[in-house]
Amino acid sequence: MVANQQKLYSELRMIRNELLESLNKNSSIKPLIEDELRDIEETLGKMESGTFGFCESSGEMIPDDYLSIVPTIKSIDDVNEISKYYCKPIYH
Repeated sequence: MVANQQKLYSELRMIRNELLESLNKNSSIKPLIEDELRDIEETLGKMESGTFGFCESSGEMIPDDYLSIVPTIKSIDDVNEISKYYCKPIYH
């Protein structure tokens, strides 16, 4: 795993632990927490198997910019959907 992926991996593991802790406390949002946990588990598995960052449909590489924003992103279609709302700052 590259350094950036190692950082994301650690962050996802922390988030997973936090979600597991809150799973029993917040029954009203339990389905949402379970969905998020499922996405995180899938992403951690991809990182461990070396398939992280590839579109599940086409096999294309997902741009690192998007992976750093939404590490659980699954496809180029998801990237295109997010791109509708993403804009780069004018000033640096």
